[in-house]
Amino acid sequence: MHEKQVEDWLKFTGGAENIKLVEHDKGTTMLILKDSSRLNMSILASIGYEADIRVTGEQCHLAIKDESVLIYNTLLGMGVGEMEGTILQEAGHGKKNRFSILHFVSDVFRPLIPAILGAAVIKILLAIITLMDTYGSTDSSALMDSQTFTIFRIIGDSVVYLLPVLVAISTAYRLKSNIYVAASIGGLMFHPEMTMMMSGEQEVHFLGLPLVSQPAFYTTAIWVILTICVASYLERAVQRISPKFSKGIVAPFLTLLILVPLVFMIFGPIGTWIDEYLPEALDSLLANVPVLTVMLLGAVFSLMLIMGLHYWLIAILINEMVMNGGSMVIAAMLVAIVGQAGAALANGIRSKEPASRRLAFWATGTALLGVVEPALYAVNMRKRSSFYAALLGGATGGLYFGLLSVKAFAMVGNPSLVSLPLFIEEGSLNLLHTCIGVVIAFGVSGGLTYWMAGKGQKRGKVAPKASIE
Repeated sequence: MHEKQVEDWLKFTGGAENIKLVEHDKGTTMLILKDSSRLNMSILASIGYEADIRVTGEQCHLAIKDESVLIYNTLLGMGVGEMEGTILQEAGHGKKNRFSILHFVSDVFRPLIPAILGAAVIKILLAIITLMDTYGSTDSSALMDSQTFTIFRIIGDSVVYLLPVLVAISTAYRLKSNIYVAASIGGLMFHPEMTMMMSGEQEVHFLGLPLVSQPAFYTTAIWVILTICVASYLERAVQRISPKFSKGIVAPFLTLLILVPLVFMIFGPIGTWIDEYLPEALDSLLANVPVLTVMLLGAVFSLMLIMGLHYWLIAILINEMVMNGGSMVIAAMLVAIVGQAGAALANGIRSKEPASRRLAFWATGTALLGVVEPALYAVNMRKRSSFYAALLGGATGGLYFGLLSVKAFAMVGNPSLVSLPLFIEEGSLNLLHTCIGVVIAFGVSGGLTYWMAGKGQKRGKVAPKASIE
């Protein structure tokens, strides 16, 4: 949202002082104005955004189509209005929607997407250069071995590396809690001594409880978000009972003293249990029911990404490569990522909001090229139908891969269209079946999302255009 457009909205509403309350829900930012007579209708035509205006006596409710949450975040950042859970009900938008963890996580990620997309483009370009270098010459080029290439690779990875801190800050901003305390919690695993302890060279215990040596598990987005949510409630509770002379000090102190150790005491044993049983269970399933296992992995890999469980697949991938010469798990990961891309594209085609449409199209491209976070977090998680359609598309592609025993013959982080050459096997149709499975996953997830979004629009879920009652 450009500053000029925000200024136009403020002029239209009669200024920031005329806005009584602000709330965002399901792609709509709702404003309640103090005085409807101050509306400047001459400015509405120049704004170019969808709005629903309801005037009853002196009360005025203004619903703005705002799927990207930019108007809402900008107004809150300016200190305009305040949160109020009943605004949408008062405006005649039906029953209050239930809280959705998927939508909340998506709202947290939305402000971070520009940085993620920028870094993603760098990573994709480097991946293409690496692929061209691998298949274009017998010896590694000077560019690939240079420190310049390494620095560019680090730049591309920097956003993902710092993602726990960024997610913590965004969550705290949305919950109106202390963003600096949140950043401290998100960056805990970056402390050199903590990194050294979690390197796997020694067993780590906290208050007698085992901690799994997987730093990435503790810094996965969903766990950071949940931790900051609890921290925000703890902060408010402590602030209410703190004496005036210690306000702003006691809450951070107790948050860091109580909450962070509590997170270790909960997540540590959980991670240890996963570390002990998940790889063994997946290995057994791959050996006994490979078709079902690949189908399930195609469906749940996106959920594993969200929960940080995908890090445990590395040992399984290595074992597959050593024992079988190829990996069916990488094939399942590929269709899961492509399924997210298909759902994101359908969302972009159906969306009537320009900013959301652009984001969906960019997210589709980056997902197809291996960076799935924008499609997963910022697009598909905003609507349960598209999120579930993406999982179903991954399952369908995984079923096809399982039936045809499709494998990748080299290791790769996040498989993508760029890594299709890794599925080439001389004397077989493995690459052809890979392409067919990718098309199936993309088509099923995209088709289902497009169909369900159309049904939602027919039921009147899209905000009406500007009108005065």
